[in-house]
Amino acid sequence: MRAEWTKLRTTPGAAWLLLVTVIVTVALSAAVCAAATTCGTKVLLSGVYAGQAPVAVLGVLVVSGEYSTGLIHTTLAAVPSRATVMAAKALVVAVVVAVFGTAMSLVGLAEGLELPAAARAVTYLVLIAVLSVGVAAVVHDSAVAIGSVLGLLYLPPILAPLVANPRVVEELAPMTAGLPVLTAWSIGALLVGTLRLR
Repeated sequence: MRAEWTKLRTTPGAAWLLLVTVIVTVALSAAVCAAATTCGTKVLLSGVYAGQAPVAVLGVLVVSGEYSTGLIHTTLAAVPSRATVMAAKALVVAVVVAVFGTAMSLVGLAEGLELPAAARAVTYLVLIAVLSVGVAAVVHDSAVAIGSVLGLLYLPPILAPLVANPRVVEELAPMTAGLPVLTAWSIGALLVGTLRLR
């Protein structure tokens, strides 16, 4: 855990990605709220869907960055248990995203966001980060992993109207189906990533 925390905080751009997440989420939510006639919970949370992109990139870089530099060999020499390595990576990223997500939610709470909705937004971002860690462990390449995660998040809502039964796509897509389905996607990606690492 300590080693993963050190790697995360010394990864170039990690702090910027988290800062961009907070700024984009808060700014977009404020802009939508200003344009809307009523500023309800759904409007206040609209920025989360844009703010998830930098979180996804961060989750990918935690794993794929080590593959691109070859440092994954050092990591696995120090900690041979692949499951431990993956759990540590996912947990460190999840905690960091939760802290920044909570800070973002405090702004939303000040604007009238309800506490359960704020908690769901933070949980959503944490699960996106874990999903990204898992996908990066499966494909290893940064560009492919980022494209895969963002495609998995943003393409189903766009393609849903083009299929015969769009409701099925919405109920299975990680971004639109809700937290239980996103949790299943995240755990599944992490398990497959761990098996691939083994």
